Amino acid sequence: MKNYAVWFLCASVSLLPVAGLAARPATPPAAPPAAAPAPSLPPLTESDSTFSENVSALNAFEITISKMATTEARRRKVQEFATRSVKLHTANETALSAIALKHGLTLHKEMSPDEEDVAAQLKTETGAKFERDYLDLQAQAASDALAMFQNEAESASDPELKTYASTTADTLQTLLNDSLKLGAAKPSR
Repeated sequence: MKNYAVWFLCASVSLLPVAGLAARPATPPAAPPAAAPAPSLPPLTESDSTFSENVSALNAFEITISKMATTEARRRKVQEFATRSVKLHTANETALSAIALKHGLTLHKEMSPDEEDVAAQLKTETGAKFERDYLDLQAQAASDALAMFQNEAESASDPELKTYASTTADTLQTLLNDSLKLGAAKPSR
């Protein structure tokens, strides 16, 4: 009886596609997936596009290394800092992507090859060395990005991007200060 049930189930399942094809006329090929919405604003200038792409790569890097630190850092305060960094950079990327999309720019959201190498190296570290290097990377990245954001806040051609850059510069200054308080080496310029 058991074999009969299995045979019946296999036979009925194998006939389904054939029965479905016989009862239905041929259908036209499916339409291509819907594309991204049309941009509602003119394209960003070259410098604004470059800024956006660079920031997107930096966000990917910061999120990657901070996710590592949420579990690898020894001190609870460093883990909390890393968790906050992940949240801030994720929100930052979401806001930037929304602005870019309005201008028809889709951000790649991938780290640069150099950032991939640094993240891979950090992944091999543990304990106090990991924590020290993570905090140093955070301080240096925040310092480097701060100058870039301050420049964009002054020179962006798009008012929304200008506001975004100004607001994010304030957040980066806080992250820089917090990483230094946790023991990061003072960033080189």
